[in-house]
Amino acid sequence: MNRALTLLMIACLSLSTISFSVSADETKDIPANAEATGSHDSLVAALAHAGLVETLQGDGPFTVFAPTDAAFEAAGIDLSTYDTDAENETLTDILLYHVISGAVDAANVTDGMVATMVNGDNATFTVTDGAVMINDANVTTADVNASNGIIHVIDKVLMPPSDEPVVVDPFDGVNCAATVGIDSSGYAFSPTVVNIAVGETVCWLWEEASMPHNVKEITGFKSTTYVENGVTSGAASANVAFHHTFTEDTTFYYACEPHIGLNMFGEVVVGDGGTPAATTDDSDGESEDTPGFVVVSTLVAVVAALALMGRQGRND
Repeated sequence: MNRALTLLMIACLSLSTISFSVSADETKDIPANAEATGSHDSLVAALAHAGLVETLQGDGPFTVFAPTDAAFEAAGIDLSTYDTDAENETLTDILLYHVISGAVDAANVTDGMVATMVNGDNATFTVTDGAVMINDANVTTADVNASNGIIHVIDKVLMPPSDEPVVVDPFDGVNCAATVGIDSSGYAFSPTVVNIAVGETVCWLWEEASMPHNVKEITGFKSTTYVENGVTSGAASANVAFHHTFTEDTTFYYACEPHIGLNMFGEVVVGDGGTPAATTDDSDGESEDTPGFVVVSTLVAVVAALALMGRQGRND
């Protein structure tokens, strides 16, 4: 953690220990003043749990908004549940949301003022008839001075705004010539048949479907036999993001494995579909396989047989 962050956390610690009935010692830093009160034990414990006490012993100035023990209890923060790195990062984020880098006393706070807290999120001030709020917390004691900053006591724990969800494109870098999903019935691919060129990619995508589906290659049109080691999206799931690039003329037949009995089939026609071109015979004559040739051959054989029988009769 860098020095600035450490200093900000020190400021938070000092706020946590400021009591309504205890006067701060302006010659001591924020942590020293914090330890002198009994109304911010939860905040002090949280700072210690997050490893931020030493950070708050650095140079300032810092402005710290210190929730009381009652505020921590109301927020339901149980330090025993913060035992993984990710959970401790969350706790640190909460604590840093109570610190401003720089000294901000009550006289400099205006209605609607927005401050960027040390964790990077913004907090908004409201001033009404001399009463100051930061977000939804009331400042109950203002301008408690320490040697490295200012403490303002508040009656609620400030919770950082939820980070905007990161939208991940499952096909980032993939050029989908066609995308297949699930239709509204939940029992059919949509579209059922797609046509693409050789070298193009088909993407299959569904999220939070009403039931699990998958893509599994079959041997032919509406076949119930799967191709061994064929193309597949894997196990059926309500969330599938799968793509496949087709490199030759073919017709790719597939089914949804759990619903093959309900005729949930699909096709991808690639190029000419892999169908052999029709052949033509430019010769005008008849081949030996044509019906006319067979009839003529039979008649010739019969005539020859009769002639042979006639010669044999005369010889007798």
